[in-house]
Amino acid sequence: MTTTKPADNAGHGLPPADTPTAGTAGMPLGARRLALIGGLCIPVGLVAGPYLFGLQLVAVAGAVAVAIALSYRLGERWFSPWSWLTAAAGALWIASTLGYWETIVTAAEASAALSAWSPVLFNVGVGAMVLMAAGALAGAIARYRSGRLPGAPSA
Repeated sequence: MTTTKPADNAGHGLPPADTPTAGTAGMPLGARRLALIGGLCIPVGLVAGPYLFGLQLVAVAGAVAVAIALSYRLGERWFSPWSWLTAAAGALWIASTLGYWETIVTAAEASAALSAWSPVLFNVGVGAMVLMAAGALAGAIARYRSGRLPGAPSA
């Protein structure tokens, strides 16, 4: 009769808690949840947008959520300064998209020309989207570089 030593973590086959990959591998749970929610909002907004024009904002909010999720950092707190920049730029993008949408609806209902604010809101929205994408990219680059620095724990 042969006895075997039970696996670590009560026989569930999980790596021991003192291994470097036990709690640091992959995307943090909060960022994964945000990416899942944003990833679900994008197709819902794209499918429902042609039927209810305001639901296109759901796709924009989903893109913002995914960008925030991708700007995470490794460590105890995953919400990095790049995540704050991405969130602020994303909120500005949503607000300017909402304002732009409102000017279009108002002009269509009044059968009038677009207001002077429409191009301003559009340009602010495009700039905020570019800033948000740059924040997500900078967060990913910072995460990559921090994992490659000498003496830094590898993820």
